[in-house]
Amino acid sequence: MSSELPIASWKDRLLWLIGRRIGFEVSGDSMLPALKTGDRVLVAPRQTLVAGDIAIANHPYKKGVRMIKRVASIDPDANFFLIGENKTESTDSQTFGAIPAKDILGKVVARLN
Repeated sequence: MSSELPIASWKDRLLWLIGRRIGFEVSGDSMLPALKTGDRVLVAPRQTLVAGDIAIANHPYKKGVRMIKRVASIDPDANFFLIGENKTESTDSQTFGAIPAKDILGKVVARLN
């Protein structure tokens, strides 16, 4: 299920500079091999997500914690089932259930490093 994220283009970097993209640094091993600790990514907050995309979301039980997971599915009520690629290191929707759309911060669109 892993897909390579492109390296940020000049357009991605420009959108980041003017505030249309958000930068995040990956912490943890839940998305290995796609993403590892220290990777920096750009997130498009208003981009539509489909199954297979990587998303940033608010953790359902830990205030202020954001998580990076792959979208496994989206139910008809717009709840997102998110999974980590490294099953032994990931706490995801298999543990805490689907995430409501209001807690999705955006789609990971490019890698900065």
